[in-house]
Amino acid sequence: FISNDYTNRLVHQWRSEEASIMVGTNTALLDDPSLTTRLWKGNNAVRLVLDMHLRLPHSLQLFDGTVKTIVFNTLKNEEYKNILLCKLDDHKNILSQICNILYKMNIQSILVEGGARLLQSFIDEQIYDEIRIIKNNLMRIEEGLAAPRFSNMFLKQQFRLMNDEISIFQHH
Repeated sequence: FISNDYTNRLVHQWRSEEASIMVGTNTALLDDPSLTTRLWKGNNAVRLVLDMHLRLPHSLQLFDGTVKTIVFNTLKNEEYKNILLCKLDDHKNILSQICNILYKMNIQSILVEGGARLLQSFIDEQIYDEIRIIKNNLMRIEEGLAAPRFSNMFLKQQFRLMNDEISIFQHH
């Protein structure tokens, strides 16, 4: 949940600075994100989706064909309407395979926007440079998923945008 226009624009600016943006299956299903830079002038990053069993409906914004989208899965390789399905071996390290595929495609950066399990996987594998946390001090959620856990970081920057506190941590 992003609470104000300033924070929304900042997130879209961050998106424009990266080669790719990644979400997992549940985030794609629950949020139906477009993962574009529509609120900031700049290029759209390649959209990455981890959908191991290809269960996401084609009606999602991610599959509108307007931005190159790569769907990592364990079922098949295929290409259609700006969508690339990349088959992974579920007996090997998934994140290593994804990073190798992206490296071969000359995609040098990933902004992982969620969900919690996908974020935690990158943290556990220590495949990250930075963690950016947006916390809205007015919003209270009674139920939900726990935020990812991380350590071995130092606070690089912290600032406020209206009711949002933004913290940027650097990996040691």
